[in-house]
Amino acid sequence: MKPQCLRSLRASEGKGLFGCMVCIVSFGVAIFLGIKLIPIYYANLNLESDVKTEVSRAGAHSLDDETIVRDVRDMARKNEIQLTRENIKIQRFAGQVHIEVSYTVPVDFVILQRDMNFQIKVSSFIGTL
Repeated sequence: MKPQCLRSLRASEGKGLFGCMVCIVSFGVAIFLGIKLIPIYYANLNLESDVKTEVSRAGAHSLDDETIVRDVRDMARKNEIQLTRENIKIQRFAGQVHIEVSYTVPVDFVILQRDMNFQIKVSSFIGTL
Protein backbone atom coordinates (compact mmCIF):
# COMPACT_ATOMS: atom_id res chain seq x y z
CA MET A 1 0.00 0.00 0.00
CA LYS A 2 1.18 3.47 -0.85
CA PRO A 3 0.67 6.43 1.42
CA GLN A 4 -2.38 8.56 0.63
CA CYS A 5 -0.39 11.75 -0.18
CA LEU A 6 1.77 10.03 -2.82
CA ARG A 7 -1.27 8.48 -4.47
CA SER A 8 -3.05 11.86 -4.66
CA LEU A 9 0.02 13.51 -6.20
CA ARG A 10 0.36 10.78 -8.82
CA ALA A 11 -3.31 10.86 -9.64
CA SER A 12 -3.30 14.52 -10.54
CA GLU A 13 -3.89 15.00 -14.26
CA GLY A 14 -2.54 18.57 -14.54
CA LYS A 15 1.06 17.35 -14.53
CA GLY A 16 2.41 20.78 -13.64
CA LEU A 17 0.70 22.74 -16.40
CA PHE A 18 0.10 25.79 -14.19
CA GLY A 19 3.72 25.86 -13.03
CA CYS A 20 4.94 25.52 -16.61
CA MET A 21 2.74 28.42 -17.77
CA VAL A 22 3.94 30.63 -14.91
CA CYS A 23 7.54 29.81 -15.82
CA ILE A 24 6.99 30.58 -19.53
CA VAL A 25 5.24 33.88 -18.74
CA SER A 26 8.04 34.79 -16.30
CA PHE A 27 10.68 34.09 -18.94
CA GLY A 28 8.71 36.14 -21.46
CA VAL A 29 8.49 39.10 -19.09
CA ALA A 30 12.23 38.82 -18.29
CA ILE A 31 13.11 38.78 -21.99
CA PHE A 32 10.83 41.77 -22.66
CA LEU A 33 12.40 43.77 -19.82
CA GLY A 34 15.87 42.81 -21.02
CA ILE A 35 15.11 44.00 -24.54
CA LYS A 36 13.87 47.33 -23.17
CA LEU A 37 16.45 47.97 -20.42
CA ILE A 38 19.78 46.45 -21.49
CA PRO A 39 20.41 48.92 -24.37
CA ILE A 40 19.70 51.85 -22.04
CA TYR A 41 22.11 50.62 -19.37
CA TYR A 42 24.72 49.75 -22.01
CA ALA A 43 24.52 53.25 -23.49
CA ASN A 44 24.89 54.72 -19.99
CA LEU A 45 27.99 52.60 -19.29
CA ASN A 46 29.53 53.65 -22.61
CA LEU A 47 28.78 57.31 -21.90
CA GLU A 48 30.25 57.02 -18.40
CA SER A 49 33.44 55.51 -19.81
CA ASP A 50 33.66 58.23 -22.47
CA VAL A 51 33.10 60.99 -19.89
CA LYS A 52 35.90 59.54 -17.72
CA THR A 53 38.21 59.66 -20.72
CA GLU A 54 37.12 63.20 -21.52
CA VAL A 55 37.65 64.48 -17.98
CA SER A 56 41.15 62.99 -17.97
CA ARG A 57 41.86 64.67 -21.29
CA ALA A 58 40.35 67.93 -20.05
CA GLY A 59 42.51 67.86 -16.95
CA ALA A 60 45.68 67.04 -18.86
CA HIS A 61 45.15 69.61 -21.63
CA SER A 62 43.35 72.34 -19.67
CA LEU A 63 40.34 72.39 -22.00
CA ASP A 64 37.81 75.17 -21.55
CA ASP A 65 34.25 74.44 -20.40
CA GLU A 66 32.59 74.90 -23.80
CA THR A 67 34.95 72.40 -25.43
CA ILE A 68 34.22 69.87 -22.69
CA VAL A 69 30.45 70.37 -23.05
CA ARG A 70 30.64 70.02 -26.83
CA ASP A 71 32.72 66.83 -26.55
CA VAL A 72 30.40 65.29 -23.92
CA ARG A 73 27.33 66.09 -26.02
CA ASP A 74 29.01 64.51 -29.07
CA MET A 75 29.75 61.37 -27.04
CA ALA A 76 26.16 61.26 -25.82
CA ARG A 77 24.85 61.63 -29.36
CA LYS A 78 27.11 58.73 -30.40
CA ASN A 79 25.46 56.62 -27.67
CA GLU A 80 21.98 57.84 -28.72
CA ILE A 81 21.44 59.83 -25.52
CA GLN A 82 19.87 63.28 -25.75
CA LEU A 83 21.72 65.85 -23.61
CA THR A 84 21.33 69.59 -23.34
CA ARG A 85 23.79 72.11 -21.96
CA GLU A 86 21.81 72.12 -18.70
CA ASN A 87 22.43 68.37 -18.23
CA ILE A 88 26.20 68.95 -17.96
CA LYS A 89 27.73 70.77 -15.00
CA ILE A 90 31.42 71.58 -14.84
CA GLN A 91 33.19 72.83 -11.73
CA ARG A 92 36.84 73.65 -11.25
CA PHE A 93 38.33 73.95 -7.79
CA ALA A 94 41.27 72.72 -5.72
CA GLY A 95 43.24 71.84 -8.84
CA GLN A 96 40.55 69.51 -10.16
CA VAL A 97 37.92 69.56 -12.84
CA HIS A 98 34.60 67.94 -11.89
CA ILE A 99 31.99 66.96 -14.46
CA GLU A 100 28.46 65.91 -13.53
CA VAL A 101 26.11 64.64 -16.21
CA SER A 102 22.47 64.11 -15.19
CA TYR A 103 19.84 62.96 -17.63
CA THR A 104 16.56 61.07 -17.87
CA VAL A 105 15.58 58.39 -20.36
CA PRO A 106 11.88 57.60 -20.78
CA VAL A 107 11.18 53.88 -21.10
CA ASP A 108 7.89 52.80 -22.61
CA PHE A 109 6.62 49.54 -21.19
CA VAL A 110 3.39 48.39 -22.76
CA ILE A 111 1.38 49.06 -19.60
CA LEU A 112 3.15 52.16 -18.29
CA GLN A 113 5.93 54.62 -19.04
CA ARG A 114 8.77 55.15 -16.57
CA ASP A 115 11.60 57.66 -16.49
CA MET A 116 15.03 56.27 -15.69
CA ASN A 117 17.35 58.83 -14.10
CA PHE A 118 21.11 58.59 -14.57
CA GLN A 119 23.86 60.62 -12.96
CA ILE A 120 27.53 60.43 -13.89
CA LYS A 121 30.11 62.15 -11.69
CA VAL A 122 33.80 62.14 -12.58
CA SER A 123 36.77 64.30 -11.71
CA SER A 124 40.40 64.69 -12.66
CA PHE A 125 43.36 66.82 -11.68
CA ILE A 126 44.13 69.81 -13.86
CA GLY A 127 47.50 69.55 -15.54
CA THR A 128 49.99 72.38 -15.50
CA LEU A 129 51.77 73.34 -18.68
